[in-house]
Amino acid sequence: MIAINTTSLLLIAALLVSGCQPNKDADFVWHDYTKRLESVLEVPFEPADFTPLTLPKAVHQTPTRLNISILQSFKLNHCKLGALIADHNSSLGKVAPPSQRLIYHIRFIQLAPECIEALDDSALINALTIGLAQKQQQALDVFTQMLTRDKSINKRLFIGYDSLTLDKMQHGRLEFESALSRLNGIKQQIISQDWQQIAIQDLEQTLAIFHHQPLLNQYLRSLSLSVFELRELNDYLFQHQARVLCRPSHVNQQQAILQNVFHKYYLAQTQAYLSQLNQLHYRLSEPMQQLFEDTIYQDYVNAHFADNDDALPTHLKRQMKRHVKWWKAFRTRCNIPQPQRPTK
Repeated sequence: MIAINTTSLLLIAALLVSGCQPNKDADFVWHDYTKRLESVLEVPFEPADFTPLTLPKAVHQTPTRLNISILQSFKLNHCKLGALIADHNSSLGKVAPPSQRLIYHIRFIQLAPECIEALDDSALINALTIGLAQKQQQALDVFTQMLTRDKSINKRLFIGYDSLTLDKMQHGRLEFESALSRLNGIKQQIISQDWQQIAIQDLEQTLAIFHHQPLLNQYLRSLSLSVFELRELNDYLFQHQARVLCRPSHVNQQQAILQNVFHKYYLAQTQAYLSQLNQLHYRLSEPMQQLFEDTIYQDYVNAHFADNDDALPTHLKRQMKRHVKWWKAFRTRCNIPQPQRPTK
């Protein structure tokens, strides 16, 4: 009984503690920071509506089907390829999701050569040889179809309402990086036609990571919202810069509050959030761009991961510099010494 009571008390205590501590996601971090600045300047902060980029809709393409007669299919019973084709032609095969279509496509390419070698029917050999060549040619397109139509991947590319939290921004990163690495590995093996080395049986396990790991879509919202909020906030601050009153060598109440906001809510919280967001961009940028290159999602992915002038990461860095410029101007105008980072 004592053990049960102790466990219950610990659970209640944990719930109370968690209830007292806000979930410091992107929405909280920016709302907390902007509201504190707004209260000091005493001018309403009224940003425009936040509208993130929209994921483009992929077009379905059907690969060329292999046409062999029922009689010819019986002659494949001695081959592993025969069982693969029979399963694909069943009702389950016809409604297979994009991932299963890719698995079938690659397995056909892997199994066909051995089966062709064992046949003595010239017409069937010719049909399979043509079918093999077609599937090799279409393999990258089928892989792209999987990337752009798989529900687990689409789910993670869609920007919803969830964003990264400050104390868990790296949570799940290694697992997600491993999934990106596996998919990029399959893509490169298809491009190099290294068919027998493709571990296609592990595809569903890899896609399961996208299904349960929210890191990607949380990153997308965190980045998009941070660029938007910081741009709107900078416009607001520069527009109302004259409301910050300074008396050289005299720290008035407004100056003191602003300095506290800068130290406690920008350096220790907002900038810390943006720094970790930048770390994620650094880790995920190259594999994400590589994976979605030459797909309908390429521009969308590049907008969130590339380093060119039009990409959101570059916009964020630009707005961060602009924000620091405002604070430097405030300190210079009010003759305030350079700040020191808060010690932990």
